[in-house]
Amino acid sequence: MNEVLKVENLCHIYSAGTPFEKAAVQDVTFSAQKGEIIGLIGHTGSGKSTLIQHFNGLLKPTSGRVLINGEDIHQSREMTRAARFAVGLVFQYPEYQLFEETVRKDVSFGPKNMGLEQAEIDRRVEEAVRIVGLSPDVLESSPFELSGGQKRRVALAGVFAMEPEVLVLDEPMAGLDPVGREEVFRFIVNYQQKHGTTVIFVTHSMEDAARMAQRIVVMEKSRILMEGAPREVFARAEELTRAGLDVPQVTRVLMRLHERGVDIGTDAYTVEQAAALIRAKKGGRPC
Repeated sequence: MNEVLKVENLCHIYSAGTPFEKAAVQDVTFSAQKGEIIGLIGHTGSGKSTLIQHFNGLLKPTSGRVLINGEDIHQSREMTRAARFAVGLVFQYPEYQLFEETVRKDVSFGPKNMGLEQAEIDRRVEEAVRIVGLSPDVLESSPFELSGGQKRRVALAGVFAMEPEVLVLDEPMAGLDPVGREEVFRFIVNYQQKHGTTVIFVTHSMEDAARMAQRIVVMEKSRILMEGAPREVFARAEELTRAGLDVPQVTRVLMRLHERGVDIGTDAYTVEQAAALIRAKKGGRPC
């Protein structure tokens, strides 16, 4: 895999030189490979949201660098502008960011600002709307007449239509019921598989991190506490607990069973993996 995003020794201080000075991100270094799915987790105030706003230049580092394909995004205005298109950022509750008269205009806003030909804009808009499960009929409707779930789909489609190299999502499932969470999960996975996009998502849900991420980065007190494959991170349950986090519920259940003498194993963090452990314990017989 090729490195598409790299953060080097990044620090960000709010209100520097005042009594309200606060270091939100301190000496953070990590990279993301092309096509990789990374879960960024941490307690409220750990620096996650501040960090991701550096990825496309919304915030400028107090020190350190952000590189896209090896180029410092702040080396020129042109590079900063290019980063805004290369890294698509979806904020929490993105439906509140809708503003155009029609769904078509809202979804096409990004591609139009990229200077694309109209035919290419239309292709991207129609594909993005299809990926998020909306009918083409909705394109001429006002986004404000749609349901809450449909608004979120439109907001996601607006970022998908830019076809960014890196897709960054801040709590993409926030406020959704189980059905809505499953839909958004499917949209993101379908888009990622189709385009080979790098996906970085912020979440408080250990279940979402376990299910989606190939690698998990844990932040605590503005620094990276640990990172690795989900299996490696969730094996460090005590450290996660001290950081105000937890392991996925299914892992917690297996750990409790182990404490009570039921040795199924604890090396699972999704329901599917737990079921596989149980089947193996039963000699491969169906549960």
